[in-house]
Amino acid sequence: MEGEGYLKTTNSMKLVYSTLITMVFLAFSSPLKAGETGFAYQERLYQIYQSGEMTQWVEVLDAMKLEYQSTPNVDLLYDITLTQYGYIGYLLGIKDNRTARRYLADAEENVERLALRRPNDANVLALKGALLAYHIALAPYKAPFIGPRSMAIISESFELNPNAPQALLEKANSAHYAPSMFGGDPNLAVRYYAKAIAAFESTNGGVAPRSWIYLNAYAQMALAFEKAKQHQNAKRTYLHILTIAPDFKWVRDELYPKFTRKYSNK
Repeated sequence: MEGEGYLKTTNSMKLVYSTLITMVFLAFSSPLKAGETGFAYQERLYQIYQSGEMTQWVEVLDAMKLEYQSTPNVDLLYDITLTQYGYIGYLLGIKDNRTARRYLADAEENVERLALRRPNDANVLALKGALLAYHIALAPYKAPFIGPRSMAIISESFELNPNAPQALLEKANSAHYAPSMFGGDPNLAVRYYAKAIAAFESTNGGVAPRSWIYLNAYAQMALAFEKAKQHQNAKRTYLHILTIAPDFKWVRDELYPKFTRKYSNK
C-alpha cells in the first residue's frame, strides 16, 4: 500500500517503512475461532491480505493469541508476532501511533520470548530488527541511533543463516528502502527478494506457499525492479503475481495499472 496510505518520510528514514507496505486486508464472512490450526490461520490471513480490507485481521490475531494462552506453542507464538509485525505497519501507515505503540510493545515482548526459546533462529532475529525499526516511525528523531542498530540486527540474522526467509526478506527491504549512502540499492534488493521468495518456497516443499508475506515479497520485488528501472522484469513480476494470486487487489487494482500507465511506452 504505497502512497496515500503511508507516512511521508525523508530518505534517511525510509528504511523503517520497509514493512509498512505489507498490510492490506479482507473481511471474512465466517468468524475465526480459537483452536483453528496454524494452516487455517495462515490461509485466512492470505485471503485477507489479497482483498484489501482490514476488518478481520485483528480477529485472526486475537484468536491466535487466545489459543496460545490455552496451549502455548513456540510456532504459534512466532506466527502471532509476525502477524503483529504486519498490523503495526498498517497502524503506522494510517498514523494511529497510539495503538501502534501498544501492539509494538506486545510484539517486542513476544520476540524476546522467542529469542529465549530459539536463540539461534535467524528468522526471529530478523523480526526483532524489523520491529526495532518501527520505533523510528514513532519517534523520527531517533533515526540516527535506531536505524543502524536495526540494520545491524538484520545483518546478524543473515550471517546466522543466509537461507532464512525472514532474514532474506529484511535484507531485501533494507536494500530497497535505505538511502544509497546507507547501502540502499534496488538492484541488490531484487536479488535478495528473489532469494527470499525461493526460501519461502523451499520451506514449503518447493512450492509457492499460500502466505501473505510471500505475496508481499513478490510485490516488493516488482517495486524494486521499477526503482531499478528494470521495467520488463517489473512487468513480468506483476504478471506472475496475478497468475498465482489473481485476486490480489493491491497489485491488480493499484500497482500494476499504475505501472502500465507510467511505462506503457517503455
